[in-house]
Amino acid sequence: MTRRDGTVEPRLPRRRVDVPADLSRAVEHARILRGAGDPTGAARVLDRAFDAEGVRARTVSEPLRFRALVLRADLALQLHDDVAAARFLDGAEALPLLADALTALDDEVHRAEELREQLAAD
Repeated sequence: MTRRDGTVEPRLPRRRVDVPADLSRAVEHARILRGAGDPTGAARVLDRAFDAEGVRARTVSEPLRFRALVLRADLALQLHDDVAAARFLDGAEALPLLADALTALDDEVHRAEELREQLAAD
């Protein structure tokens, strides 16, 4: 960049820093992508959010993490990856959920049971 007095001011290269994906936004984005017929893209969005969440203190609630894990297991089954689906379901079932949270997550709990049955049938 040239200053008014004719001297050149050096510019430092800018480094782009990706902000880690927020898990709640990632879940919503993944649902949209899944609905649009892009399970691979939806899985990638959740994987990036899980990776980002792993490096920092876990600040999301267990119900949100449960939703994300069940959604990711569902996507893994759509992508014919039974091993990953089982791993994500195991992670969801290992969460210490309270009875109140289970009531709020009734749809996801039911879906996790369906996915487990589907895995057992394969």
